[in-house]
Amino acid sequence: MESSRIVEFLKDKSILITGSTGFLAKIFVEKVLRVQPDVKRLFLLVRAADAASADQRVQTEVHSLLQLADITLNFLFPPPQ
Repeated sequence: MESSRIVEFLKDKSILITGSTGFLAKIFVEKVLRVQPDVKRLFLLVRAADAASADQRVQTEVHSLLQLADITLNFLFPPPQ
């Protein structure tokens, strides 16, 4: 599949990413946001003891990678109750 077709395919899509604090998932999230900023939504599934722990894991493991890649995000923390 050509990269232009992949970019077009991801436009306005919602994507669920499991294990989002893992190595491959972090790289995948960064790549998707870099090549297709018009992705509709990324849902990051994070396993943790509670919402605060999940928030902390996303902030330290995913958000820091995106900052290094100079990608800014708009997302809710904590998730709506």
